[in-house]
Amino acid sequence: MFALLGMCALAIDVGSWYQQKRLVANAADAGALAGAASLPADWSAATTAAGSEVTKNVAGATVTYTQSTAFVPGDSITVTVTRPAQSYFANIITKNPVTVKGVATATMMNAGGGVLPWGVVDKPYVPGQTYPIYIDGSTANNGSLRLAAWDSSTQTCVGDNGGAAIYNAEITGGQISTCPVKVGDLEPVKTGVQAGPTRQAVDARCPSMQPASSVVTFPGVGTPTILQPASCQFVLLPTVVDDSTGLPSWPTGGNGNMRVTGFSWWVITGYQQSGKEVDAVYVGVAPITASTAGGLPAAYVAQLTG
Repeated sequence: MFALLGMCALAIDVGSWYQQKRLVANAADAGALAGAASLPADWSAATTAAGSEVTKNVAGATVTYTQSTAFVPGDSITVTVTRPAQSYFANIITKNPVTVKGVATATMMNAGGGVLPWGVVDKPYVPGQTYPIYIDGSTANNGSLRLAAWDSSTQTCVGDNGGAAIYNAEITGGQISTCPVKVGDLEPVKTGVQAGPTRQAVDARCPSMQPASSVVTFPGVGTPTILQPASCQFVLLPTVVDDSTGLPSWPTGGNGNMRVTGFSWWVITGYQQSGKEVDAVYVGVAPITASTAGGLPAAYVAQLTG
């Protein structure tokens, strides 16, 4: 009878420990996602957000944080949550405490499926107005960027070799998108004629175009309303300046680097001259993190990667 009671007591405690482990595991997941969403601000903001989220989900836990790299340097946070497990009968048998532990890693990614490889110079734009976001005059600089590509099938970042294939795939979306781009990054311009690949990629991305008013509406005053956030036309673009001059213009005389200063949302309306120009309606500046978002989606989202 004593052995039978001991087995029942152990079964009750083990079941309780399992539930408590699930609790701290869920807290670690929530903390990692909150931390990754705040990584674009800084590491302090990330750990503060992670700790706050863990506290909401579990009490009396010890939390540690580690910054790591999944795709680009410092784009991930690992949250480890530990807490002494409550026991009902095990203390009769042993005085050794039981600890439950949860570990989760989350990575920041650009929203909208990743930024497109077009940069818009960092200057004022009017919401609701149409602007060219890419112009290929067959000159040295045409508004396109050589962004590293993310291959979802291999979960790795691959470089842009300067050819049209990666550029085309990054615009089309799907298996290939762009690796996370951060404020302050230096991105090389993509030189050469890209009209054909641009036309093909836009057609593949959006076989049919809706009026911009079907995707987003603009009030007289206030934040635009996104009607179709999943629309292929609703895209996130990096705002850039010439790194050599700090000016909102493209480098003259060929190759150069553009420095990312932020992000903005646009609605593609189509192309002209067989792909030599792509036009889009300006929606607004993308807030850097969800905590600073005021109606428009933030530039970054978080996803669990471990």
